[in-house]
Amino acid sequence: MSHYLKVTAAMLSGALFLSGCASTGMSPSTPNDQINNNYQLPQQIYEGYWVMTAGMGGQAAVINFRRDGTSYNYRFKCYADGTYKQVGVEKYQLKPNKTAVGLQYENEPVFSQIKVVTLAPRQKLVLNQSFSAPELKQAYPNGQEFTYIYKPTLEPTCSL
Repeated sequence: MSHYLKVTAAMLSGALFLSGCASTGMSPSTPNDQINNNYQLPQQIYEGYWVMTAGMGGQAAVINFRRDGTSYNYRFKCYADGTYKQVGVEKYQLKPNKTAVGLQYENEPVFSQIKVVTLAPRQKLVLNQSFSAPELKQAYPNGQEFTYIYKPTLEPTCSL
């Protein structure tokens, strides 16, 4: 599997993403990027961890957005007895543009764009993720939506 597809698979399983304010997808109330008017993430997205509500092949994904312009996608293997083990973590650079926040892995090109569809602080997050690869653009012309629930600490929800 190529690195690009591996990253895309990781993004699908962790869904990355995110941006926008509350349910509007607009800039936060403290617009720190008014000069170039780039899309910004709401401040509340940086609090705690966001656990993906849909499991992906026996794994659970948890995302943490950081104010330094990065996000971390943690992957966990869930076991039938309710225990879990962390099996991976990817670090992405957040690259705001005019309409969304791009995701970049290491020195690769931005491969995906994310936007906040809805955000209930410390409760629920829904992200729309669109893709740069032509085959993924064709398969998901409107992107994909991923739902997350808030957790104050890094731990998956394996019962979902």
